[in-house]
Amino acid sequence: MTNDLYRVQEELEQEARTLTIKRFEEELKDKIERGDESSTYYGNTVMKRSIESVIEGIHDVYEEAEQGNAGRRSSAVAMMKLFKPEILAFFTAKVIMDRISKKAILQDMAINVAQYLEDELRLQSFEEQKPYLLKSIQNNKETTRSRKRTEIIAAYNRYCEEWVGWTKDEKTHLGTKLIYIFQERTGFIELVMKKKERSNKALYNVVPTQTVVDFIEKNKNAASLMQPIFQPMVVPPMDWTSPFSGGYLTHYTPRLPLIKTGNRNYLKELENLGDELKDVYDAVNTIQKTPWAINKFVLKVFQQIHDNGIPVGNLPPQEDMQKPPSPLQFDRDSSTLTDEEKKKFKDWKRKATKIYDENIRIGSKRNLTARVRFMAEKYSEFESIFFVHTMDFRGRLYPAGSSHLSPQGNDLSKGLLQFADGKPLGTNEAACELAIHGANCFGYDKASMQERVDWVVENEQRILQVAHDPMEDLWWAKEADSPWCFLAFCKEWEGYNLFGYDHVNYIPVCKDGSCSGLQHFSAALSDGEGATQVNLLPLDKPADIYQTVIDKAIIRVKADAVRGENKEIAQAWLDFGMTRSSSKRSVMTRVYGSTLFSARSFVQEYIVDTDLKRLQADRSYVSPLLDKEFDAAIYLAKYIWEAINDTVKAAKTGMDWLQSCARELAKENLPITWTTIDGLPIMQNYPDMKKRRVKTKFGDKLIYMTVQEAIKDKLDSRRQGNGISPNWVHANDSCHLRMTVNLSKFNGVTHFAMIHDSFGCHAADVEMLGACLRETFIELYVENDPLQKFKDEGELLIDRELPDLPPKGDFDVTQVRQSEFFFA
Repeated sequence: MTNDLYRVQEELEQEARTLTIKRFEEELKDKIERGDESSTYYGNTVMKRSIESVIEGIHDVYEEAEQGNAGRRSSAVAMMKLFKPEILAFFTAKVIMDRISKKAILQDMAINVAQYLEDELRLQSFEEQKPYLLKSIQNNKETTRSRKRTEIIAAYNRYCEEWVGWTKDEKTHLGTKLIYIFQERTGFIELVMKKKERSNKALYNVVPTQTVVDFIEKNKNAASLMQPIFQPMVVPPMDWTSPFSGGYLTHYTPRLPLIKTGNRNYLKELENLGDELKDVYDAVNTIQKTPWAINKFVLKVFQQIHDNGIPVGNLPPQEDMQKPPSPLQFDRDSSTLTDEEKKKFKDWKRKATKIYDENIRIGSKRNLTARVRFMAEKYSEFESIFFVHTMDFRGRLYPAGSSHLSPQGNDLSKGLLQFADGKPLGTNEAACELAIHGANCFGYDKASMQERVDWVVENEQRILQVAHDPMEDLWWAKEADSPWCFLAFCKEWEGYNLFGYDHVNYIPVCKDGSCSGLQHFSAALSDGEGATQVNLLPLDKPADIYQTVIDKAIIRVKADAVRGENKEIAQAWLDFGMTRSSSKRSVMTRVYGSTLFSARSFVQEYIVDTDLKRLQADRSYVSPLLDKEFDAAIYLAKYIWEAINDTVKAAKTGMDWLQSCARELAKENLPITWTTIDGLPIMQNYPDMKKRRVKTKFGDKLIYMTVQEAIKDKLDSRRQGNGISPNWVHANDSCHLRMTVNLSKFNGVTHFAMIHDSFGCHAADVEMLGACLRETFIELYVENDPLQKFKDEGELLIDRELPDLPPKGDFDVTQVRQSEFFFA
């Protein structure tokens, strides 16, 4: 059987290669058909190589014109001078590359180049007449690139002076002149004469030169495998014994490095370390040797719900949301509308646009759901499957191909997976851990452990009914925070109800850290206040920093609702509701160096997600924040930010210290390197990039060309400073994870479901895993000092002292041994 599985694995890897190439060819064909070849692997490269040469050619044309040598195309030169040379070069290169495979007619291509330039000129006029309206359209991040271009032109036609465009001859002269410059300066295209049928008139086709054709063909095979498809394995992956040795078995899958980085010298240095990285390799190998299987009970229920198009369990609806009917006939001239009709039309357009954007999001989620289903059905026939794991440069672990079915996927993906090997509960403690996991999945996770167990007992009949007939009562799918993981729990609880401690447990029982970034800073700085907020100290009930922060913000909002200039928006927020979710991402990312601008973005996402859920439940729902979303997000984000800084004080001093060290090292133009406690060298190395960005009036986010080249031996000091805090935290939480895996394995734990700061195993092993993760955390911050180690290694790099370490508090990190909610 084992040999048969290895043959199957070889076939799967060969299949993945075939699927990768097929996907690449389909995407390439689609881009060619859509006239978007400039975004292909060859189009983008040829454009970058041509821009500078074309700019030089344009300057030479200007010099010739000044000397009186412009000839009959002098009108084209005068039009060219309306633009910056890089704008001319960009649009010329883009139009040519978008049609490089189509043998486009020269005149058609020339007119197309000129049309882009005319649109650009019109937008300059738009900016002069209605700057705020233009900026508003450009800054709408939820509008796609093509739609934004259409909206900008439509808005100009509606609100600005009538545009008098260029004639066809003027466009032809201008575009042809630029295409000739491109041809002469790059050698990438040639003009092939073709006589028109039934006339002697000559036409010219623009075709790539042999140099470009050879470049396209030469790089096609390599490009087709640049984004390989990685699938689960049906046999254990090869062990990592070096940065290049582990993972998939055959040459059909491109060789994965253990650490995803473009710095090959760094990987070579790791290879030379040999056994010094044994603990790192052991942890990764242990995780990727965990055998998984498809939970067939969950799969069957998912198939039923998905086939019937029931939008529950966080599944997207099968049908798009319907746009409201337009209040006006489409043949009406906008100039004939009354003020009342204009208002109605504007309201309709706003609602229709929001629904259009939501349908794009729903479609994307629908595609992801379909891919997860396909993979689950495909691998449901195997008794065991495995996930190759690699690391990022901070040491964080990820399954290969984790965007689809994987232990680190979404709730559906995790619910569809269980351990291939079961383990009897054996004790009352294990049964309680299973119950606590169930309560956590439902969302009842802010109570004491006993209260979570009691919640399961109180809801036992309903839980057992779900296990018996999930379709009878969709309570689990509509109300649980993690419905598919909760569904898997319901079936497990049925097993416990039938067999007691002899029940064999298959699903992972997970324990999650409380805002792990702040846990690491609090421990490193011995900060008692921060430790209390993130459950490093023993407490009767778990602290909830996300709720603490939003509670402080709500106090400020309520005050505004009573008095002050923000009464209206404050009341709208009180009507809308502010949950811990509104502050969660802002709090989580604060210790990673996020900004007030990021907080605004997170709050706006909270508004959008909340509105969508409410609209799906009630089609007549009208948001209290309708038309105020952006301003409302700015308003609440400010108060959330103030509340965070009021709550997280010591961590900020740690962040500031790390950034000051990074700036000192950047002065010496040195990468920041340090070693984790388990021996993994970390290198933060953000090179300074030489950039040429061509900005157009359609907005930098819409149409741009950036040429980036690493400036030799020069680092980006700003990125070095901004990146150090999150990278230091992630390096420590990944080290803690690896240390926990190795210690737990030594003590008999065999199966692991690990996601950065979420540790899972069989219910029977939770007590041991919990003890190990506490001991390794103590080892990390009591027996060692990662901040001091970082300072010492940094000073060796520059041969002088770095800033003094921030002061430490009197918190005793060993108290995590008694903290029930440290990981809960």
